Amino acid sequence: MELPEHYILIRKEVKHARIRVSEDGRVRIIAPPDFSDEDIALILKKKAKWIDTNLKYFKGMSSIELQRNQLLLFGTRYHYFYDTTYAQKVIIDHEHKTIISKRDLIKPIIQEDWYRTIAKKHLTKRTKELSAKLKLPFNKFFIRESKTKWGNCSSDKNISLNWKLIKAPDYVIDYLIVHELLHTVVMSHTTKFWTLLKSYYPNYRESIKWLEKYGNSL
Repeated sequence: MELPEHYILIRKEVKHARIRVSEDGRVRIIAPPDFSDEDIALILKKKAKWIDTNLKYFKGMSSIELQRNQLLLFGTRYHYFYDTTYAQKVIIDHEHKTIISKRDLIKPIIQEDWYRTIAKKHLTKRTKELSAKLKLPFNKFFIRESKTKWGNCSSDKNISLNWKLIKAPDYVIDYLIVHELLHTVVMSHTTKFWTLLKSYYPNYRESIKWLEKYGNSL
């Protein structure tokens, strides 16, 4: 069977056929070995609108391009300089947008460890501040990594945030924190939840738009 460009057929021992649309614009059809060409054509026809919607969504996303010596922090590009005189310290100059350190923050493993450390410190502090300000108490706070969620609030009022949020602008970080804090009051995304969110954080839509456009870059 001849498929459109960027469509990939994967034969696999699965009970039901399914379709996945990736950020790279590829459409993967995962189908049982006995699935005929007619069956594949039928499912593609049935899911055509859904596929098109997802392809347009990913196409509309933008990436934040960084040079090799740049790091993304609070939605801004910082120039990184390696300097052996700084021992293990990492000096962040927010005014001049520079980061100086003896640690090789260009190496992925070291960079992620540093990001996680910064995220835990900043996001914990900011969550406590907004919790007190908005009178929305929570129980425990965690830093996590998830491919599908920026944050979560459990039924026990434990809040977790994705460490990658430290790369987003302050107003986006605040939105996600307020969003999860409000889940301590309303767990599901009901009309009541969005009404409360608008009253607590009127410009929340700007944060959502930023995440939709640049979230893939974090």
